[in-house]
Amino acid sequence: MIRQAVLLVLASSFLVPAIASAEAAFQFALPERNFPEDPEADARISMFWGNNDRVRYFDLGLGAVSQTKHRSGLGLVFGISRVTERSDGAVNLAFVNFHTGRDSGMNGAFVNMVRDTPGALNLGFIQISDGTTALDVGGVNVSEQSKVQIGFINITKRIEGFQFGFINMAENGFFPAFPFFNYAARSDRERMREQAPR
Repeated sequence: MIRQAVLLVLASSFLVPAIASAEAAFQFALPERNFPEDPEADARISMFWGNNDRVRYFDLGLGAVSQTKHRSGLGLVFGISRVTERSDGAVNLAFVNFHTGRDSGMNGAFVNMVRDTPGALNLGFIQISDGTTALDVGGVNVSEQSKVQIGFINITKRIEGFQFGFINMAENGFFPAFPFFNYAARSDRERMREQAPR
């Protein structure tokens, strides 16, 4: 089984670059090298390391750090998914999602380390965000600001909707820490309603 996998990897590392077109409809990435050398691709397979500016439809990483500035479509990374600017309506499935831009769509990973995901579902064992999240579902959810958190432990500075879990902590909650559920204090909800654009 291992021997067959090694043969498949070796064969693909020789065949895929030869098949890849100049328009980069398909790209094969190895450390420090993309075949073809194009900053954008419709689909990409990364072995160990892949880095470009944009992947449009499909990004497959095999034991890889799969990095791009902008991803849309499906990212299936058996390693670390790294998006530095934005993920538009993408489904990002990886062992670790490390995104420092703005995401919409879904991030599914054992660990999601994200910045702003106001239009995304974050699903995983651990979610850590230093920005705003829409919906976090996991074992441990930590954010700067969230609409909804569902997990075993939920921690945020500012909750807009509610938290549901064993331990819920929100600085603006009706209690700063409360078991089973928590939500924004009434005065805070009224302030958010007044600040909402009409």
